[in-house]
This record gives sequence, C-alpha cells and structure tokens, in this order.
Amino acid sequence: MSSATGVTDPILALEIGEWRTAQRLLRDDRRYDAMLGAELRTIARAMAYRAAGEHGAAWSTLVVTAANFRRRFPKLPVLRPNGIDAIQLALPPEPEPGSAGRPAYDTIRLICREQGELRQLRRQAGESASGLTEDRRILVLAFIEAVCWVELDLDTWAPKSPPDDEIAVQERRIAELADRRRDAFLRSASNLRRLARPTAGDMTKSVWDRADQYSGLRYLALGELAGRPRPPWSEPALLGRLPVRTWARNAWQMARRPQSDGLYGTTG
Repeated sequence: MSSATGVTDPILALEIGEWRTAQRLLRDDRRYDAMLGAELRTIARAMAYRAAGEHGAAWSTLVVTAANFRRRFPKLPVLRPNGIDAIQLALPPEPEPGSAGRPAYDTIRLICREQGELRQLRRQAGESASGLTEDRRILVLAFIEAVCWVELDLDTWAPKSPPDDEIAVQERRIAELADRRRDAFLRSASNLRRLARPTAGDMTKSVWDRADQYSGLRYLALGELAGRPRPPWSEPALLGRLPVRTWARNAWQMARRPQSDGLYGTTG
C-alpha cells in the first residue's frame, strides 16, 4: 500500500508530513520491529493532534514516545530547557545510511522535529509581537498552524478511514478547521495559549471579531509566515539535520509570493 505520492515507508511518510499515510502503512507493514512500529504510530498520532489544533495532546504524546526511547537507549542525549519538566530528545550522532541503527535514528529525528517545533510554538505564544495584542498574536499562530497542517495537506480533502475512534474525533476537528469555522480556530488558539500558560482561559468571539475574522487573521498569518526562515522551525542547532514536511514548505513558499498574486486576499 502506498500514498498518492507513492510513499511506501512509514518513516518517510512521517518525514514529509503524511501522517495518515503512515497510519495506513503501519496497520499491515512489518518492516520494523514491534517497538519501533509502536513508536511510529505514536508519532503519527501526535501529528494528528497537532493538525487538529490539540497542541497540548500532541506535546504529551511526544513526551511519552521520547521517554520510551530513553528507556530503551539510556545513553540517548536529552535536552533540559528551562521550565519544561519532560523528556526531550536531542539528536545522537548520525549512523551510516542503511545501517542497522538507521531506522531508530530516523525515528528519533522525527521526535526531535516535532518536539522542537512545539517548543518554538510555546515560546512564540508567550512572547509579545509588535502591533498585536496577546490574544490576536496567538490566533495568528493558530492560523499559521492551520495553513501548514490542514489547508495545504492534500489528505485533508481526501476520503478518510481513521484507524480508531480517537483519530476519528481529530479528523472531525480538522474538518472544522478546513471549513473555516470560527469555534474551531478559537479552540485551537486556546489550546496553543495553554502551551505557554496552562491555566489560561478560552479565547472569545470578541478577539475573532476585533481581528477582522477569518480574512483578517489569515492575512496576518501569511504575513508572519513569509517572514520566517525556511522550515522546519526548531532550534538553530538542529537546522539542516531535520526533515521538512512538504505542506509546511509549501505554505512557507506560498506566503512568500508577492501579495499581488492574490493569495493573501481570502473571502469567508
């Protein structure tokens, strides 16, 4: 079984952002041992949570698989950022392509990418931005997430066959973001804000209205996305060592096109 892009390896599917493809492949694929297959399924689940705007669930799911790897490989390096009490993996030395340890390394690299991007989101959600209130800033970040994880992911628009009830719930939340529903974006932004401030309350409709609703927020999101460096968006020490999700790269390239292309103006 492969995806529309021809991917048949679940690790490669996760590297390029096709988490649904990875889930399908991992149902029947036995090329990796049981432990590694289980961790790949967990990473795919974390990516599903993030696509749905459930950033806290994505983070906690990744912490579980990071801890599992650390137990299996006690010498695996970890990061200890200030204020975050959780296992966070650092990249070990890279093995040779095709070596026995390569699949585990590639899986660790996926965990590092996903944890690193969520750390960046946590920092961004806690920072002020010139000309934006805190609430509007976080809504803009939630819109960037939706562009990268929902709007430009081709599988968003394809028929679904969720592997379990929990993923089916996330697919419904993703569909609400794809349908541009206000409550879905407010839910995603509220969840994102709690990455930085766990006790923060929910976003309200007034924040949405003051930001000119969907069109205004998407315009701000694409403007900020255009100013970012090339993805993935993690710590500088990891740049060049992590795989890039196709949809994130495509979103970044789209945002950097001239506004006269008409991509910034959106109705709805």
